[in-house]
Amino acid sequence: MTEKAMSDMNDNTLRKIKKVASILRREKPSAKGLIDFYEKIFFLQYEIEPSIEKDFSFLTSKKSFPLIKRKDFAVDLSLSEDLFKKICDACSGNPMNPDPSAKAIKNSLGAGDLSFESMVNDYLANESPTPQYSNPGNGFNPELFDFILYNALKPSIVKSSHLISEYCSKTTSLTNARCPVCNGAPALSIASGKKYSRSLVCSFCWHEYKIKKSECPFCKNNDPQTLGHISLEAEKGIRADYCNSCKKYIKTINLKEYRKDFYLPLEMIVSIPFDMKMNEEGFKPE
Repeated sequence: MTEKAMSDMNDNTLRKIKKVASILRREKPSAKGLIDFYEKIFFLQYEIEPSIEKDFSFLTSKKSFPLIKRKDFAVDLSLSEDLFKKICDACSGNPMNPDPSAKAIKNSLGAGDLSFESMVNDYLANESPTPQYSNPGNGFNPELFDFILYNALKPSIVKSSHLISEYCSKTTSLTNARCPVCNGAPALSIASGKKYSRSLVCSFCWHEYKIKKSECPFCKNNDPQTLGHISLEAEKGIRADYCNSCKKYIKTINLKEYRKDFYLPLEMIVSIPFDMKMNEEGFKPE
């Protein structure tokens, strides 16, 4: 994908985020504060255009999934660090749930107590915050730190994923529900088309990939007696597909029934009632 095409896609995404957030505020007035907060985070992400200079052509000879490890994602450190600070400000000033530890995180970075590059390298290599950064005794909230750092890196991760995904067709077929680009767990499922094709969306790099429609993506169970779904009356076009064999579930958006305008990261957040319901029923996500 060219730089201009990526820039145009970002502009379209900003318009979509604004429109979908407005729709969701009307549909779910009780979630207005949550929607407002995430709308701001997503706007910050798409107002920048990370520069990704890494050559991924070495993947041409790759014969299996995943294509890369998370530590191999290319990151625009300068833009990501600036975004990191802005998200810290958004979290500390969040009227719904202000967190003073966000300010402590930003101040530590500004004072030179933290090296952003080392922090990023550790995060991508270990896939979680390291103890030296997330020690609550230092004023750090580990979950908030993880949230801020991932969302600061997300524009670079998604752009890298677009470049990497071009090599997916040259590899072997999927053997599990994990993302073929980075091995991330799926966030959502999408059902679409007249013949009902099905795909999963990665929770880490947001790559979309096809799966078989008539089996559990997690354990490959295809017994219709043990597969099912749960719908909620207030949630048209979205359901939770579950498997009684492995006791896992995934939220699924049916594009034939769902509203025309949607933005998947926002849909995932505002559909939390499904997660609560499925947890009550004894099912877990991947």
